[in-house]
This record gives sequence, structure tokens and C-alpha cells, in this order.
Amino acid sequence: MSSSEFTPRYLILDKRGETVIATIRVTTLTEDMNLEQFGHELFALVEQLGCRKLVVSMQDVQMITSAGLGKMIALHRKMHRVQGVVVFCHVQHAVEDILRTSRLITYLSVQPDIESAVTAVAG
Repeated sequence: MSSSEFTPRYLILDKRGETVIATIRVTTLTEDMNLEQFGHELFALVEQLGCRKLVVSMQDVQMITSAGLGKMIALHRKMHRVQGVVVFCHVQHAVEDILRTSRLITYLSVQPDIESAVTAVAG
């Protein structure tokens, strides 16, 4: 699949050099939405489009469940397996609290904004 054939429903994509910036379009990552499709879109960036430097902006995400966290963890693992890097940014306070409580804040790479995340992905 080429990037011109990829039209995600849950992500807005932007490219800066080798880095893809994926902004999540929804406010909740819960079972109320199609988390399966959301996961497919995230994973397609790695598996079909060959993305190895990825920034995921969560600026609009106000709530996330364990299933949504599972997609973040799975994406992190997929990127790690292909020697790629994923950095999450613009994490809202409620979501950050969940990441801290679940101790994922130290497992996942989280930056305050897109510029910091792009710098972190670049190495």
C-alpha cells in the first residue's frame, strides 16, 4: 500500500523529513469507538508504509481505557521490533495520570509537544 492509498479515519498524517506525525482525531480511546480499526491504522504506518520514525500527537485525547493503552503498547513494541522509534506527545493531564498510574509513562517515550517529540525521534 502506498501512502496515497492510505486514508485513515482516526489519524491526521503529516510528514517532516523521515518522521511521520500522526495526530489522533478522536477525544476518547475507548471501546465506544472502533479501537480495532484505530489499531490497524496505527500498525499500517509501520507494517505497510514502512514508517520508522513516528510521533503520535494525542492533543485531543481526553480519555483512554486499558484497551486504548494496549494499542499504544503494541505500537511501541512493533516499532521496537523494526528498530523504529515512536514518541507520544501533547498527552492531556487525564491521560498522563493514567500513564503514571499504570507506570507506562516510563515505558513509553512521552514528550510535551511535537517539536520535542520530533527532536527525540531524530535521536
